[in-house]
Amino acid sequence: MTSTMLRSRLENRWNSLKYLDNNSKIDLITMLTESLRSTGKRKKISASEFYGIWGNDDMSDDEFIEALRAERTFNQNIVEL
Repeated sequence: MTSTMLRSRLENRWNSLKYLDNNSKIDLITMLTESLRSTGKRKKISASEFYGIWGNDDMSDDEFIEALRAERTFNQNIVEL
């Protein structure tokens, strides 16, 4: 991204933020400052942490798929022409 494009994006964001009250602006500055201080401290997440997250480990894959399909709902009304 070019610096001109970045500057344009920042100006667009500023145009929506400049009308915030002073306390909100201070809160925003605090959040931005904290995000700068925490750079590089991201926790890496392993996919293995999600094993068994659904809590239905006793179901086979086919049973789980059928259960998902049975719970689906649609909010579109199909009108025949």
